[in-house]
Amino acid sequence: MIDVLIKGGPVMIPLGICSVVAAGVLAERLRHLHRARRDTDRLLDQLESDPQPSRDALLRTCRASRAPLARVIAAAARHNPPSIAAAERQGAEEARRLEGYLPVVDAIVTLAPMLGLLGTITGMIRSFGVLSIQGGDNPFAVTGGIAEALITTAAGLIIAVPAFAGYVWCQHMVEREIHRMETISGDLFERVDWT
Repeated sequence: MIDVLIKGGPVMIPLGICSVVAAGVLAERLRHLHRARRDTDRLLDQLESDPQPSRDALLRTCRASRAPLARVIAAAARHNPPSIAAAERQGAEEARRLEGYLPVVDAIVTLAPMLGLLGTITGMIRSFGVLSIQGGDNPFAVTGGIAEALITTAAGLIIAVPAFAGYVWCQHMVEREIHRMETISGDLFERVDWT
């Protein structure tokens, strides 16, 4: 395996960095999104125990929670009457936090195949350089550059495809959590005793 990576040439270094960064960001985001969902479920269990909570009880429950939804509700409940604009501003901030470093993975999805293509070009340049120096007498001298070209192309795609799948899955989870926050906060605002 190490031999294959070495044959891929110097472009394998940034490709390796891309793979580590993409895997790290996706693992962190999946953990964060799972925790946000779990915290929201716990908050909902607490809120459902009181069918018509007072403003003070709602604020106490939200302050004790780490759920993104709790911060959205608390932002609105701090005002009298409750501020939908404050909830929307906090909701936008929570959406940004849920997405976290996902734009980095999006960039890697584009960058990895381009780096693979760069490796393809440098490998072919190397092959033609050897061919121009040695002529057609030794066709096996060209294979190192062709191997570099094929390895980097494959590596770029091997990194980009799972990174894209992970990115799409995380975006789906973020959108689901945002929709959940909007729906639950809207329902909750209707049943709270704001007096």
